[in-house]
Amino acid sequence: MAVESADDLVTGQIIRFKSINPHDNVRWYGIISGICDYNIARQFQDVDTYYQDVKRSTSNIVAKEEAKYIILKVPENDGSTYTIRVFATDWIDASTLETVEENTHVTIRVYDIDSSKAIDILTTITAMGYTAEIISED
Repeated sequence: MAVESADDLVTGQIIRFKSINPHDNVRWYGIISGICDYNIARQFQDVDTYYQDVKRSTSNIVAKEEAKYIILKVPENDGSTYTIRVFATDWIDASTLETVEENTHVTIRVYDIDSSKAIDILTTITAMGYTAEIISED
């Protein structure tokens, strides 16, 4: 579901988006675990370096000290551990921002493959921004 503005984001939402940073080609996916100011955001990660990358390509962004930040809980490939990432709402490409429905899933069965091929498939799916896991059936 598309979101009109990154300023409308709230804690608990599951979102997917791309950054306006030209050096960041990731399609980010995660749960918003908090919304904060610059002083809190920089305790989680080096937002100054990321800000400089964004500013080189988009000179008319809000000063990093004035920006509103989201704390994004990003699931790792195994689906059970998370990494925390922080983004200013101004760094989100609004045309790619969407909320993801909670508790939805689709079962995909792949037959006649060995475990190394299953890992390849899982890697491909997660690289596209989806959360997935391998459930072995013995």
